[in-house]
Amino acid sequence: MTTLAAEVRGDEISGDTRMKRIAEMWVAELDREANLGDRSPNTVRHYRGQLKNWVLPAVGELQARELTVTTCDRLVKKVHDATSYDTAKSVRAVLTGLCGYAVRHGAMTINPARSVGRLARGEEKEVVALDREQRSDLLAKLERLAVDKSTDSAGRRLGSRAQVWRDLPDIVRTMLATGVRLGELLALTDDDVDPEERTVAVGNHLIRVQGQGLVRVPNRKGNRPGLLLRVPTWSIAMLTERKQAAGDGPLFASWNGEWLDPSNTINRVREAFAEVGYGWVTSHVFRKTVASVLDDADLPLSAIADQLGNTQKVADKHYRKRRVANEASAAALEGMFAE
Repeated sequence: MTTLAAEVRGDEISGDTRMKRIAEMWVAELDREANLGDRSPNTVRHYRGQLKNWVLPAVGELQARELTVTTCDRLVKKVHDATSYDTAKSVRAVLTGLCGYAVRHGAMTINPARSVGRLARGEEKEVVALDREQRSDLLAKLERLAVDKSTDSAGRRLGSRAQVWRDLPDIVRTMLATGVRLGELLALTDDDVDPEERTVAVGNHLIRVQGQGLVRVPNRKGNRPGLLLRVPTWSIAMLTERKQAAGDGPLFASWNGEWLDPSNTINRVREAFAEVGYGWVTSHVFRKTVASVLDDADLPLSAIADQLGNTQKVADKHYRKRRVANEASAAALEGMFAE
């Protein structure tokens, strides 16, 4: 009864405290860090989702002393088999953070999640990018789709309700001109665009915060520092027009002038691309396309990484297509039997 009373009061935890209660206290600590700016609210929201969907259904009713390496290992492998490497990696991170909190507060002596077995990513996916013909074809089809979506089945004009369809071609052009992520692009305002200098300042991103809705937060995704990007001349007229139309608001606004929700926009992107025959294209393909264009121009890996705002290791692994690495060597070997 004493143990149960202490758990209900929540003033301390021990080996007898259920993991569900420890998770509540850990999330409260994460919320505090987010409020202080030490952690991204989007990360906290993501952790809440993994706790709700995977961790607590499996271990929530266990007492802290009952949670073992085997239990953690089985859970992570179950998630891996049922979903993907990335989801399993995320669940392992949540388990590690949860158990780490328990260790710091005396409910555990060791962190069992740290001993979870290695996750196998499996075969690396080929980098998929749009070639020159596909880029032009996709934009032309999106322009025609925007016209089709401007009226309903009875031929009545939809006005502002069709705004997102009209914006899609320019959203695609901006991603191809910069290589930024969609959540960073939708956080751009008129102040971020300087047509005379041909620059776009990418220094914020949009996230959804519980109880607040969409919030524009500093820095790029992952709390990475901002970028100042020079953009190609073919994008200047479009960006200038959008800057002038934005006033003091978002460069790409919703029908009521507010921020466009990245999640809703991604759904429209999927719908539009599927309708025009490019269902395999995701918003991330445009970052890979930018990297491929730079790579084809023989720019160094450092330049590609700088454009994307990633490390060279990440740019090389996830954004560059496989390329022949020994062109000069092959040319030298041509003369092996020459007289």
